[in-house]
Parts: sequence; structure tokens; C-alpha cells
Amino acid sequence: SAALAARLARHPDVAWAVPDQRRRALRVPNDPLFPAVSDGSRPQGPDAGQWYLRAPDGTVRSAANVAAAWDRNAGEGVVVAILDTGVRPEHPDLQGRLLPGIDTIDDLLTANDGDGADTDPSDPGDWITAAEDRSGPFAGCGEGPSTWHGTQVATIAGARADDDVGMAGTAHGARILPVRVLGKCGGYDSDI
Repeated sequence: SAALAARLARHPDVAWAVPDQRRRALRVPNDPLFPAVSDGSRPQGPDAGQWYLRAPDGTVRSAANVAAAWDRNAGEGVVVAILDTGVRPEHPDLQGRLLPGIDTIDDLLTANDGDGADTDPSDPGDWITAAEDRSGPFAGCGEGPSTWHGTQVATIAGARADDDVGMAGTAHGARILPVRVLGKCGGYDSDI
């Protein structure tokens, strides 16, 4: 049937031809932040856990509908580079997902990790204290706690799935290559 489908697909009057295969209901992970409701369906809307991975509906039009893609591929064999604040390698949903990355930040104050560019993409935090916001190299950056933004982006992209922990990544079969380019108050173009 595969050879016949391929031959039919080459015909100019045929738009699409594939072997007829059995398909199952949408493949969805068991992670608690991608919840099922009591009848087995998946809730929709911005209050429904990882709503941005679901199919768009009347409430949410900007969702990505990745559950439909998971039946075909969940990112196996793909490497996703995350150029951001680095990652917290101990994050449970990143275990077994991370490749060795790099830290490109040369400025020691911006790096906030005691050294310059190196092979450690760990995120030491990018908080800004009130005193730092008032004067010095981070004046005007805005006081605030660490964002852990790189870890957030890395888990949205490739958090492990089907482990009954946390969330499911968009491409939960992919590997994550963390590249730390941002630190306290952002980063420089030369590091990025």
C-alpha cells in the first residue's frame, strides 16, 4: 500500500495519497498541568493549565494545538537551542532533556555567577535590588526578583512528559541546548 500511495501521490490529478492506517485518539500526556476533566476530555480556556498547547476554541484563539502534532512527532531527534537567561538544571521537567550548553556573558556584573563566559549555562538569577535600581550599572533596570525566564522557555519547549510531574513541553521529545546570553538587566548584543 505504501508503494501504491507513493505512485498515486505523483499523479498530477492527485493532491494527497497515503496508506490507510489506524489512528487513535489524540495523544496527550499525563502531566498534572495538562489536566483531564472527569469525563476524560481536556478542558479549554486560559484557566485550564497549559491552555496554549490545546486546540483553539471559541474562548482561546491563540492556542497552538500541539496535541494534534504529538500523534505524529513530539520532537524526537530535534535539538532546540534556548538563548536566554540560562536554565536551572535541577528542574524536574528538564531532567534528561538538557545537552551541555554554554554561557556567553563576559561582563561579570551582568553574569552574576562570579565568572565570565564559560561552559556552564546555569541561571544564577537576574534579580535587581532596590539599591541596584537606584544607582550603579543596573540603575533604572527596575527592581525585581529573578525571572528564571530561560528555565520557563526551556520547559515550555521541551519539558519531559508522561512522568506525572509538572507540565508537558511543546516538543517533549526534543533535547534542549541552553545558551546563556542574558543576565542581570538583560544582556549585550555582543554576548547574544
